[in-house]
Amino acid sequence: MSFIDSVIAFVREYYIEPVINDSGYNIFNTVTWAIVLGLSVYLLIYFFQKKNIKIDTKFMGATLPYVIAGATLRVVADSGAVSRPFLYLLITPNIYFFVFLLVAVSLAAALLLEKYKFVKTFRQPYTVFGCLFILIVCIILFTVCTVASWWVPFAVAGTGLGILLLARLIPPQRAGKSIFLNQMNLTILAAHMMDATSTVIGIEFFGYFEKHVLPAYLIELTGTAFVMYPLKLFIFLLVVLLLDKGLEKAIENDDETDKEQMGQIKNAIKFVIIILGLAPAIRNSIRLFFGI
Repeated sequence: MSFIDSVIAFVREYYIEPVINDSGYNIFNTVTWAIVLGLSVYLLIYFFQKKNIKIDTKFMGATLPYVIAGATLRVVADSGAVSRPFLYLLITPNIYFFVFLLVAVSLAAALLLEKYKFVKTFRQPYTVFGCLFILIVCIILFTVCTVASWWVPFAVAGTGLGILLLARLIPPQRAGKSIFLNQMNLTILAAHMMDATSTVIGIEFFGYFEKHVLPAYLIELTGTAFVMYPLKLFIFLLVVLLLDKGLEKAIENDDETDKEQMGQIKNAIKFVIIILGLAPAIRNSIRLFFGI
């Protein structure tokens, strides 16, 4: 076999067939998509800085409908409502590019509406476009599917809300400068605990299996999906401490402009981490909800 043939066979085995067969992840495509994600975040931060768009809680809230719609759209592919070759558009990682394109078009349209004074702020139409996206996807799902396990989304969402409520009970004088006082940090924790809960329910109660490399290995090693809770908590603490403590030290001697830019970078990274937990939690919950 020639070198070119070997490369083609490698790409087919580790990149193309996982999409065609929806067989999940391997070490090669996982690393590749992580690199692509990192580059995408960098380019998005650069674009937002040029357009003077702040990555704050208001922007994140306006983007949340796209996260919900994108995760729900993935369930449309699982339901069998879409046939090949269009199905491939809704399978990871292609669905991320597809949803990103919809977000980009919606954001561009919203910015134009703001520019020509049709709206006061771009966030209003941007949010509306996202909600319409959710509505369309939900209509499709409820048309082709029937409810199987109605309690699952409530159990998963209850985990996230429970964490947020418990964190609120921590007295500020006892928490000090705790990372649990930061609303975005709490949202990260809630999103990933919801993801862990959806995984536990799917595997332990419905016989599903994990597609991601590291969680699948740990679940096989321990024999239980409950290992997702300490895994998610460890990753949460590691990432949040690195971002909060590491970036704070990196920018403590910088001027105000640099501090604002670094704050934007930190917010963008945290928002991506929230999405990486929330999106699979939503997808898993909806799949179980419809018994797909």
